[in-house]
Amino acid sequence: MDQKRAMLYPQVDFDSPSAPSPTPTRDLANPMGHPVEAPPSYDAAIAIPPVIATPAIAPTPPQPVIVVTEQPQPQPPTVVQIDALNLGPNPCRVTCPACGVQKTTRMTHTANSRTHMGAGLLCLVGWCCCACIVPYCMRSCRTGNHYCRKCNTFLGSYDPKGTK
Repeated sequence: MDQKRAMLYPQVDFDSPSAPSPTPTRDLANPMGHPVEAPPSYDAAIAIPPVIATPAIAPTPPQPVIVVTEQPQPQPPTVVQIDALNLGPNPCRVTCPACGVQKTTRMTHTANSRTHMGAGLLCLVGWCCCACIVPYCMRSCRTGNHYCRKCNTFLGSYDPKGTK
């Protein structure tokens, strides 16, 4: 144990010129080196500073300032009339209102309430268990969403009504 202590805490001769100082000396009362003085009293801290009177100088009347600004004439709002897109059950060629490109639309089909009711009806009728999947595979039972092929802007949807 003493050998371990000797390794951790070697004996240093502080009288030799190459020895380190034993501890850094610091004034405990003033560790940062700032002048020591007491803080002000509460009354002195919240007191309103006295107003120092200065000799009054007669103010000169202000010169009128003329500011010339040109106000832009209000422009009437630009109205862009977008023709109703004829979107059907199949991809169709339209001009995209967002990017102005004329391309064939990209379609995705999503299930709607008609799809869910058809699947529920098939389950109630008692066909085989897999028959309720059929409405989800039929495009005529799902809503077709049209998107622009270039900028992927939603253009509209086609909801099959089933009545004609």
